[in-house]
Amino acid sequence: MQLTIDSSELTQAVDEVMKKRGYVPENALIGRTIGIKEFAKKYAKPHGIAWVKANILYPFEPDWCSNIHPGKGGKITIFEYPAAIWMNEHRKEIDWNAK
Repeated sequence: MQLTIDSSELTQAVDEVMKKRGYVPENALIGRTIGIKEFAKKYAKPHGIAWVKANILYPFEPDWCSNIHPGKGGKITIFEYPAAIWMNEHRKEIDWNAK
């Protein structure tokens, strides 16, 4: 017995699995901005905001982070697509065991 599935059904099934597992298509990140709290949760888990600032943002001063020193009442803006690429490329340079 041979089972066949057309490409649209396969695409739909793959999309459902990806969605359930929390995967986001790469092109969905383009142009998206996030705050430091969301960045820490998605890209530096289990570390928090202070750790991200001390071990990623301040030492590396990446260009995907706008307003890195916002001052009181200001906020840091992170461009998610270039941040995701940068984190993947520089993951070995980050001291993940730093306190």
